[in-house]
Amino acid sequence: MEVLFLALFGLLFLLSGYLIGSIPTSIIIGRLHGIDIRNYGSHNAGGTNVGRVVGKKAGILTIVLDILKAFLPCLAAFLVLTYVPMPFLADFKHRKELLVNLVAVGVCLGHTFPLYAGFRGGKCVACYAGYVIFVSPIIFVLACTLFFVLFRLFHRISLSSVVAVPFALLLFLVPAVLDWTVLPLPTQFDGGAYFGPDCLLHLSYVTLLVSFLLALLVVLRHLSNIRRLNRGEEPETKFKQD
Repeated sequence: MEVLFLALFGLLFLLSGYLIGSIPTSIIIGRLHGIDIRNYGSHNAGGTNVGRVVGKKAGILTIVLDILKAFLPCLAAFLVLTYVPMPFLADFKHRKELLVNLVAVGVCLGHTFPLYAGFRGGKCVACYAGYVIFVSPIIFVLACTLFFVLFRLFHRISLSSVVAVPFALLLFLVPAVLDWTVLPLPTQFDGGAYFGPDCLLHLSYVTLLVSFLLALLVVLRHLSNIRRLNRGEEPETKFKQD
């Protein structure tokens, strides 16, 4: 019965994340400026396209909101699982980590295939960033540094994204290996979210697997950009000045 409750909670967390992720931030901001962003620029419902078409401030706002759209649900799930007793759930070693990751998967699927916007969403980079910021701020700083170095050199967000996201995935190997070797207990800090000795997120193969699936989603959503990069036809990313 406890395993059944864990499965039901997992489905609930996944669905809740999907409904939150489906909030079409870029489309809402586009409509506030009198347009459907999917009909302009690259036709992508993401912050980069908003920045190109509407303006730099609107683009940055969209990206920040999409990051928060992933970060805040993960944080909320983490706090609930930390402070609300749930003895009816199976005592799975990585229960907290699993349920938080299911929220993140739901958010990223909702952002990419939004229920409220005809399943035509964005490419999930900002939501992936929000997920990484929460589960491991250390990994986020390293991957974000690489992202901005590449953007500074090549001026293409697509290139920066398809390199930095898999790089973050590789970094998730470190806590996974630590979990398999010297830090196997879920009460030990190994690079995850940390708010105190009794409020931390121990990372394991669960996060590594979810990061792989989300990184794969990001790369697949950028296949057209990758083809243009290979042909030397990908334009530089330039936000419209407000």
